[in-house]
Amino acid sequence: MGLLAVACGLAVLAACGGGESASSTSTTAPEATSSVPDGAGDPPGPGPVSAYDDPANWLCRPDLDQDLCDVDLDATLVRADGTTEVQPFTPATDAPIDCFYVYPTISGDPPPNADRTPGPEEANVVANQFARFGEVCRTFAPSYRQVPLQGLAALSGSTTTTVPGAPVPFEVAYADVLDAWQQYQRTDGVDRRFVLIGHSQGAGHLRRLIAEEIDDDPAVRDRMVSALLIGSGTPAPGSPEAFANVPPCTEATQTGCVVSYATFESTQPPGDDSLFGRPRSGEGRVLCTNPAALGGGSGPLDSYYPAVVRPETTTPFVRLEGWWDGRCVSDDRFDWLQVTSTWTPEDRRPADLGGRITPQWGLHLVDVNVALGNLLDLVRSQSGQT
Repeated sequence: MGLLAVACGLAVLAACGGGESASSTSTTAPEATSSVPDGAGDPPGPGPVSAYDDPANWLCRPDLDQDLCDVDLDATLVRADGTTEVQPFTPATDAPIDCFYVYPTISGDPPPNADRTPGPEEANVVANQFARFGEVCRTFAPSYRQVPLQGLAALSGSTTTTVPGAPVPFEVAYADVLDAWQQYQRTDGVDRRFVLIGHSQGAGHLRRLIAEEIDDDPAVRDRMVSALLIGSGTPAPGSPEAFANVPPCTEATQTGCVVSYATFESTQPPGDDSLFGRPRSGEGRVLCTNPAALGGGSGPLDSYYPAVVRPETTTPFVRLEGWWDGRCVSDDRFDWLQVTSTWTPEDRRPADLGGRITPQWGLHLVDVNVALGNLLDLVRSQSGQT
């Protein structure tokens, strides 16, 4: 899985547009880039007939023969003194909750929308960000017609086709997410408690899903353990488009709440042109929820990285406890999870974990990696599995 980190980087190269524009309804067309893919205008199928009745349109679900969450997730814990411990991955048996995941911008398909046939990109990002949640839940991940890497030239979400009346690409993507969610709710998810998990474009679609399908529905909201909306600005209470009934998570046993953050190193805080940590509209504030210290202050982050950061590792993943220390920080415009490296010259762990493009991106590429262990612990606690 040495190429996993590279694939994850490609997954989010353009995710700054994807995560923030999922609810756009603009129909102003820029220069044409392609035609609509087959089925792009299909209705979301809210009734019993759904694209997601077909198991081929799922990446992960409990009854799949080729489940992309069923991969080698063993990790090597590397301590500061150089000692190591192989930690085998153990999936949950009879998990009491479900996790529903929408992945970030990853597809290499041509624009305006990807197809529903997964490639190695989808497989890698599922392994990197989501499959490990199989420790605490049954895993569900639809393959959806996202706006792919090449399609994010139109950052507003407007159409990138030459077909008159063609659907807006982000609406096509969201329609698939909604269809998959409704199919899950009708079948596997009846009366089940659930966690929503998304990064970047995926988090943007889930934010809209909560606003339209959950926020005003007490029966569904009561079954929501939490929503982990990472790397996409979730409006803070009091800001435009903030959730009315889904608050930020402030303690480990709280349920029905949201965790959301964008990650920047302490040595490179957000600049004026930073892509994350503020609403795209420029109005209001976004949440920063530190999974290592929900009540405030700082805390050590429990990180999982692909083994490429330590080539001599024999497992697919490396676990680094406390390599990063995290704290939510705000200035007059931005709210972000500031991470500070604890590495010293005497440290036997990797000196650098990568995940950078330019300063305006922060550590968007590894938003999930830096705190994956903390997020797992939080879901464990929220669902009463500790």
